[in-house]
Amino acid sequence: MGIDGCRGGWVIAFRVDDEIQFETRVDLPSLNDALASEASVMIDMPIGLLSEGGSRQCDALARAQLRPYRSSSVFGVPAREVASCTDYAEANALSRTLSGKGLSKQSFYLFPKIRELDRWLAQPKRKGVWHECHPEVAFARLNGGVALKASKKTEEGRAARLILLRELGDVESALSRGLATYPRKEVLPDDFIDALVCLLTAERTPDRRTVLPHVGPSDDNGLRMEIVAPCF
Repeated sequence: MGIDGCRGGWVIAFRVDDEIQFETRVDLPSLNDALASEASVMIDMPIGLLSEGGSRQCDALARAQLRPYRSSSVFGVPAREVASCTDYAEANALSRTLSGKGLSKQSFYLFPKIRELDRWLAQPKRKGVWHECHPEVAFARLNGGVALKASKKTEEGRAARLILLRELGDVESALSRGLATYPRKEVLPDDFIDALVCLLTAERTPDRRTVLPHVGPSDDNGLRMEIVAPCF
């Protein structure tokens, strides 16, 4: 299963009888009944948060892999205490206190989903083996280690990414069905594409994946701070 955040909550890419399908869910717990205990789940959202200032090693490695074109797509992941803030000014001030760096409004808008995933992964009845997958890192790996120059929000960028997704099968038809089913106010075209590359990574066996870093450190809740991507 591949998951990406979207305007309507979460967009899910999965396979039924070899056909790729999409669903949207307003929250992650609603997925639990559909998951097997050991289902492989890749999600485009940070897993594992620092307890104080600093940067996650996986994010630094991801930015290095995405230079010079897509390194800005790796947002700074806040400390857990910062992510708990619901007011931007408060979060920005606390971030400066803990790390010496402020927050962009764009990263602050991700906080509700970061909190939701962090809480969900702590639930003892949660099913699935969940990993963080950064779509641009995954596409760079599928592209021989070279970050894609064109943005995923352009026709050129979407076309390049669909070519790299060809091992999934008929992704063009799946994308067409998704666009016809869900309005743009809920899911954007690049949300579907990001969910698809997360699905591709989830379907890869562990020996056909790479992990940044090779052995990621665990946070205070025992969550591994690492980004999983396909091998070349």
